[in-house]
Amino acid sequence: MSRIVFAGRSLVEVLARLGYLAKGTVFLAVGLLSLLALAGFGEGRITGSDGAIHVIGRSLPGRWGFGLLAVGLSAHVFWRFYQVIMDPASRGFGLAGIVQRGGLLVSAGFYISMVVVTLSAVSGLVSQPDSSEEVAALWLDKPAGPALFGLLGVLVIAVALYQGWRAIRQPFRDQWLGHRWMGWSHDALALVASFGIAVRALLFLLIGWSFLRAGWFTSSDEMTDVATALWRMSRDEHGGWYLGVVAVGLLCYGLYCWMNAALKKIEFYARRRSTAEGGAE
Repeated sequence: MSRIVFAGRSLVEVLARLGYLAKGTVFLAVGLLSLLALAGFGEGRITGSDGAIHVIGRSLPGRWGFGLLAVGLSAHVFWRFYQVIMDPASRGFGLAGIVQRGGLLVSAGFYISMVVVTLSAVSGLVSQPDSSEEVAALWLDKPAGPALFGLLGVLVIAVALYQGWRAIRQPFRDQWLGHRWMGWSHDALALVASFGIAVRALLFLLIGWSFLRAGWFTSSDEMTDVATALWRMSRDEHGGWYLGVVAVGLLCYGLYCWMNAALKKIEFYARRRSTAEGGAE
């Protein structure tokens, strides 16, 4: 597939960039809606990716918004599985490589759920997806459910810690095309990206911890998703500040995804030397 050319670019590269664009749009919407809600605008709401998908989807006539978003998010799912199977970054099968590939699989699963939400809206079959608590309750009733949630919690927390490392070390800097001549703008973009990645890592920690608690107590009430985490921040004594910082961070992460869509070097084949740079974006 990497040999198929579209507009002078490999089809894999086109799909990867399209996926980053759609992913960034969703995070930008979540951050912007939270800031609008914090500022008291009627258009704002504290929501997660599912709510943002519905807002984005209704921004175009008919169901075009949902359709375009479904295509973009599906492209990102494809790119995640391509990264896991083809290993273009040569992550290998060491501990770091396994954690990174696990993070890519978790990411793929997350965006598959977003594709399902989008396609459901396109088909008109459902108007509102099930909450994370309802989905968790369904799985926790199964014999291996609690153990599965514990395993997912450990994996999500490991990914969150790795994302925190990426925010500090900024291995993505050298993955942007033209980074050698961008000058001060490269440093500014890297700071924006680091802040966005750090905030997303914090949300991953909260979500991973909720998976562990849900598995340990066999209770779906322990589950936390992005929307729930943001809502709890808004109800805290200093919730306005917390929510504002996280909302700005989500905006920054959305911009980072757009930067990847425009500037990231998209690799199709494994490099000869083993490296852990880049990781799961």
